[in-house]
Amino acid sequence: MKYNWLHRYESDKLILFFNGWGCDAHPFGHMQGEDYNVLMFYDYKELHLSEDMLTIIKSYKQVHVVAWSFGVWVAQCVLTPLKPSLTSAIAVNGTGQPVSHQHGIPEPIALGTLSGLNVLKLRKFQRRMLNSIASWQQFEVIKPQREIEEVKNELYLLLQHFKVQKLSEDFYDCAVIGTDDLIMPVKNQLAYWTGRANVIEVQQPHFCFLEFNNWTDLINLSLVKCK
Repeated sequence: MKYNWLHRYESDKLILFFNGWGCDAHPFGHMQGEDYNVLMFYDYKELHLSEDMLTIIKSYKQVHVVAWSFGVWVAQCVLTPLKPSLTSAIAVNGTGQPVSHQHGIPEPIALGTLSGLNVLKLRKFQRRMLNSIASWQQFEVIKPQREIEEVKNELYLLLQHFKVQKLSEDFYDCAVIGTDDLIMPVKNQLAYWTGRANVIEVQQPHFCFLEFNNWTDLINLSLVKCK
């Protein structure tokens, strides 16, 4: 697992952003941090937070978790011991059972994505993350810049992680669900989060971050609507 500071100021408020599979910092450059430091995690070939990283996280007065897509599962997997000290935990277009017929992406689809993954198939996958030609054109300018073999290996190892590690049901406070999501079935997300977290439905695709100009708006949306 890798990390990158998207924003780092003199602040006592931290957002831990767990990115989706195959992504990096490029698609999030338009989002300002304002009064939050933002630390992004990505590339989940291995799942481990160092003691130094845990010390950094614990030094903040407020720590908000924002996890997107497969990052929803990863964040819960590595941060569960810190749950009592977290200010909030927000899941975006993902679940704690990311490969599941009822609560995630059906396994045949996930395995089909992995099988024969190449640059063209990855581009088609990314196109399905958006819900319009205009948003796809925006995304193409800021799309991730990772090598295809690295992305393929990450997906393979994530699918192995999902099989081994089962999660509890009490980590997230709020789940943001894009009703135009064509990657993680909306009905499966609703089925998973009902009774597990407060749900906010937004008319957005799987990659919903073009809607937000800063991380504060996303945090405030969740804090206000999930009270």
